[in-house]
Amino acid sequence: MPKVQVGHFSPDAPGVDVMVDGDIAFEGINFRETTDLAELDEGSHEVEVRPHGEDDSVITEEINLETGMHYTVIAAGLLEENDIYLEIIAHPE
Repeated sequence: MPKVQVGHFSPDAPGVDVMVDGDIAFEGINFRETTDLAELDEGSHEVEVRPHGEDDSVITEEINLETGMHYTVIAAGLLEENDIYLEIIAHPE
């Protein structure tokens, strides 16, 4: 199974929750924090980043996961400048 880790590197953004296919996968991630690795099913997934405890997404992106890979998903940019983005780094296990 693919493994995913998330990092929050947007200095002016509040803590965030990360949704995968509509369900909370990671909750309450603060600036400069990273999560532990979590296993997700292979294939395409909708990833949303939301301010912690809120329903509106700041970022929504489709990612494709492959078995045998680890993924680091980094939320970066500046909220104040409306420049928040996801950087996805894939590397073999």
